[in-house]
Parts: sequence; C-alpha cells; structure tokens
Amino acid sequence: MSQDILIKVEGVSKKFSKSIRDSMISGITDIGLNLLGMSSNSETLGEGEFWAVNDVSFEVARGETLGLIGSNGSGKTTLLKMINGIFWPDRGKIMVKGRVGALIAVGAGFHPLLTGRENIYINAAILGMTKAEVSNKFDAIVDFADIGDFLDTPVKHYSSGMFVRLGFAIAVHSHSEILLVDEVLSVGDIKFQAKCMNKMKQLDRDGVTIIFVSHSLNSVELLCDKTVYISKGKVKYQGNTREVLAQFKKDAFEGKEIEINSVRIGTKEIEVQRVDFLDNQGKSKKYFKRGEDLTVKICFEAKGTFQSPEFSVGFNTDEGIEVSKATTRDHSFTIDEVSGKGELNYVVKALPFNLGKYLISIGCWDSTGHVAYDHQEKMYEIIIEDGVIDSRIHERFGLVHVPARWSLHKNA
Repeated sequence: MSQDILIKVEGVSKKFSKSIRDSMISGITDIGLNLLGMSSNSETLGEGEFWAVNDVSFEVARGETLGLIGSNGSGKTTLLKMINGIFWPDRGKIMVKGRVGALIAVGAGFHPLLTGRENIYINAAILGMTKAEVSNKFDAIVDFADIGDFLDTPVKHYSSGMFVRLGFAIAVHSHSEILLVDEVLSVGDIKFQAKCMNKMKQLDRDGVTIIFVSHSLNSVELLCDKTVYISKGKVKYQGNTREVLAQFKKDAFEGKEIEINSVRIGTKEIEVQRVDFLDNQGKSKKYFKRGEDLTVKICFEAKGTFQSPEFSVGFNTDEGIEVSKATTRDHSFTIDEVSGKGELNYVVKALPFNLGKYLISIGCWDSTGHVAYDHQEKMYEIIIEDGVIDSRIHERFGLVHVPARWSLHKNA
C-alpha cells in the first residue's frame, strides 16, 4: 500500500443472517472448521443469509475526506465498522495505516456507571492515547464537549446529545490520523453540528483523513473531496462529490432511493381528505418545472362548526431540511368558521425551488395553532425538474433559485 494511501478497501463483503440462531450456528461452524485447518463457508451464503456489503472497493489518501452516502440499510455503517475493526469481512481485505478515531454509535466505548471524567480517560485509551496525552488535552475535550456541570455525573444520566458531544470531542482531540464519523452527528443540536463541521474542516486542512457518513447531502458536498454512493450493499457510483451527488439525486427523482418518514396526528374534527398539486391549467401532477406556478388544493371536511381554524403548507427537501412553511395567519387570510366540506387553495407563483424532490406537509389547527385537527407531516411529494438532468446539474445546487442577472463593465 502506497505511503499516501491510509485506507484501502479491496473487494470487501460482509454477510449477516436474518435469524440469530442460524447466525450463531454458522459462526460456530466456521470457527470449528478454521481451527481444524479446513476452509469455512464464509464466502458463500447460507440459508437466511444476505450480503450487507458486497464487493466494495475504494482508497482514501492522506488528508482526503471521503463521503459515504446511500439509503438506510445500504451498508454504510457496516462498512465503517469493518474499517474500524469491529467487524471482520467475510471476503476481501481492508488495510488501514495510522491511529483511528471513530464516532460510529451513540455511547459506544462509554461505561454507563462511570462519570464523564472517567470515561474520557477510558475512551481515549481505547483510541490509543496515553494518560499523559489525555491529561494534556483534557481541558480542550471538556470545553469542546460543553457538558458543563455533568462532567462528574455517571454517563447513564446523559442525553443522546451529550453522549455525541463527549464522544466527538474525544475523537477529534485524539491526534488520530484517521477519523471515522457516522450519522450520529444528527443527534446533536444545530449549534453543535455547525461546531463539528468547522472542526472537521480544520482537521481536513491539518491533513487528517476522514470518512464521513451522512444523509445530509449539503454537508457531504461542503466537506468531502470525493464520495462513494452505496446501494443495497454495492458501490453504485464513486468519484467527484458533486458528480456522485448528482447521480444520487437523479435516482431520487426516479424513485430508486425513496425514504419518506411520514406522520399523521390530530383529532380529525377537521379532516384533510385530499390534496392535489395543480399547474396553471388546473391539471393535477407530480412533476413541475422551476419557475412554474403551483396550486396546492386542500379538500377537507369539518365534522361540526369550528371558529377560525388555521391551515398550513410546508415544503421540505428529502433530507428533511425545511425550505418553506406558510400558514393562513402568516398571509393575513382569515377563515371565520368552517362546517361540512370545503376546499382551500394555496398558490405559489413562479416556484423558486431548485431541482429535487420536495416533501409536503399539510396541517389544520385550532385558532390558537396549538391543537392539531389534522397534521400530515411529509405525506406528499412533488419533484422539481428543469428539463433533462444533465452533467450541468451541479451548477444548480442549493435550495432555491434567486432571480438575478450578471453584468460586466470592462476597464471600470
């Protein structure tokens, strides 16, 4: 392995069994065969087994930041655990050169009965730091973790966000040459996420090799030099981050990578029975072009007479980022009362959203805005397209298109 290559993954596969009993029998059989000097069946699938990771290969050079993207269950975390030595591959090989700092699972490496202070020393020792190194970095770790008066409290009383803050603080102060970061950062609050991103940018500038697993495509684009897109355990695309993200979004447009976590709550005293998305001709459709008008038609039924209900329409990216949310109250549109069936139209002139899939939430609330009659979170979707998706798609990253023009004045 070249001196500049710190991580090399060659034809790596990992299988799991859907049954714990079958998995234990298979594992014991393989160990027994290996002890007898015989070949095990680790490279073939038994009954009820499946490949969680299948024939994955890539390299990460010193100072590079690699993004790993894909839907839930695609194999990203399993791959990261194999790189960290938690799992052993059933096929292929992984070569890692250098001290590894990892943040893969919330609370991993912490003893619940020990305090935050004690766990700093234990967790840092697992990462290869000496006691003297930990003592030297202790104040910086505590300051970054921002756990305040809970430093000497058993970590079993910590929230998931506190676990992540402490674990990340230890990992980034461990003098590791390699940092593995899973989606656990999504547990932290927005302020801490920004703090982590800034720290990883600094580590990237300092020459630390990073593998970053995330569902936030904006974060991946911001941080990663190159990206590997995994689907159903296999590498689908890898290379320049923007090009890989464009392919991932293209698959999302075509319905190949759909994950919608929809929620519906409410008393149903006013029930939203149908939602249509209409163009200028009143035609219901799913695909719209940027700059086109959109009408959201909400058909509802009030099971009684209700005073001053409030309706809302929200747009989110498929990553969960809220792009826009409007209520009838925001637009000074007053509904005195409703009873029986009705229809409400919300018109968006010249859609400003960039290419992508958008999940729509529809809500109906009481006059205070606190009691939900019918709130449908991310239950609908539209897709904004701009003609054909081509190699220039990366020029249209971002959430909205801002109408503007360029002008040049030479020799000004």
